[in-house]
Amino acid sequence: MVDREPDRGAPTATPLNVAYRIDRIAQHLSGHWLDFGCADGGYVEEMLARGLDSVNGVDVEEDRIAEAKRRSLPNAEFVAFDGATLPFDTGSFDGAFMNEVLEHVADEDRALAEVRRVLKPGGCVVVMSPNRWFPIECHNVTIGSVTVCPAPLIPWLPERLTHTWTAARNYWPRQLEGRVRDAGFAIKETSFIWPVLETYAWLPRKGIDFYQRHFRTWDHVPGLRRFGVSTLVIGQKLA
Repeated sequence: MVDREPDRGAPTATPLNVAYRIDRIAQHLSGHWLDFGCADGGYVEEMLARGLDSVNGVDVEEDRIAEAKRRSLPNAEFVAFDGATLPFDTGSFDGAFMNEVLEHVADEDRALAEVRRVLKPGGCVVVMSPNRWFPIECHNVTIGSVTVCPAPLIPWLPERLTHTWTAARNYWPRQLEGRVRDAGFAIKETSFIWPVLETYAWLPRKGIDFYQRHFRTWDHVPGLRRFGVSTLVIGQKLA
């Protein structure tokens, strides 16, 4: 993967997306968690509603932290940080949530190392990041003076050709899994996340309604599931 400072991305906390993604990790939610790249706090609110005792959210964007604080969530604290060093003691959290964040950080290894540091032994890390098997790049793609989003087929082209065009990283599932493993986590699950089509109003309404009724049934269909928009990797901090 190419080391660079990508753009910082847009929040993804639309109602169906939040419910679906937290559903996928609900069995792991307990205790005190970190939301690394919390944006406006939409996922924090849902994780608390699903039974977490408390959540700390961090983000590099101060305006997003201000939005999160305006939610006035009990048992949630939000703080802006420098993107490099987490302002928490070693072994502070039972779990960490990194939702569509790793592809935007300046240094992937440093980010994962910091998350590992602040987790308790046995703690869980949840990483969701773009999946190159999904045939559409959902971040901006700029070629010369032209910027396109979404951009068909870009993820399937060799990265040596596309890395200067794309605003964020995109991972083959084995690459994302390897990043998490190399950071000192045991891999507990690798699976896929479907798009929920809440933000593409140009698609036919009937088609969107049909898709949203059925997409969850594809989560575990062999072969088909590989084409989800994001890869989900769940790791556990080794003692």
